[in-house]
Amino acid sequence: MGEYRRGLADFFAEGLQDELRLAYVSSDGVEAARADLADLGDLDRLLATGALQVLSARDMYGAGGPVDPERVVAFVAAATEQALADGFGGLAVSADATELVRTPVQQDAFARCEFLVDRYMAGHPLSALCGYGLELGNDPVAEFALLHTPGPSDEAPLQVFGCADGGIGLAGECDPVGVAALGRLLPRLGTADGRALVVDMTGTEQVDHRLLLTLDRYARGHEVALSLRSAPPLTSRLMELLPVSSLQLAKSGVQG
Repeated sequence: MGEYRRGLADFFAEGLQDELRLAYVSSDGVEAARADLADLGDLDRLLATGALQVLSARDMYGAGGPVDPERVVAFVAAATEQALADGFGGLAVSADATELVRTPVQQDAFARCEFLVDRYMAGHPLSALCGYGLELGNDPVAEFALLHTPGPSDEAPLQVFGCADGGIGLAGECDPVGVAALGRLLPRLGTADGRALVVDMTGTEQVDHRLLLTLDRYARGHEVALSLRSAPPLTSRLMELLPVSSLQLAKSGVQG
């Protein structure tokens, strides 16, 4: 929680600089949230002016059990639109999500939720920061660490996010831990329903055999046509050398 609180302070400070409304999601109300928000300074002023809101975790995520991803997206979309209507540049929202992802079923739902929120963020002035306790274990923490839009270099080397057009975005480096987490994460995103999927690799610095094999395994296992868009150089050559017949390059081709 200490690391999350330090990240929260930086995240909200940046939001204030960008004239965003800050929204902190709490299960215990305003007074209980004050300790987590102490580094923001004059909380009374921020609350009184509406620059800071403390949102109910129950209102946003429901009353226990796995979250309803579409419900959460609708909630944050409404909060974002209200922030704009109130004269702010958008919304910066944060929550400690540890209690929402204790079980595999909860993790499935919340991964899908993170992905859909990212997709909304791609076209709207919303930014988000979620905290996850290390007690969840290495695999769940690694998976949720991937689920963010590209950010500072000290974040997870490989990042996964929702694109505005419905595709999956990849960014960063294809490190072994990240690629393994991606393999576990992909089935949770619920993107195979349309039987066609685009993976946008514009922000991917390089591609290696592990990533291509992982994507091919997902495509074959879910019978989905998977296209790679804006793939790094040498991707087509690697695809010729590897048994990845379920993958193809999108018409936009390869970078460079």
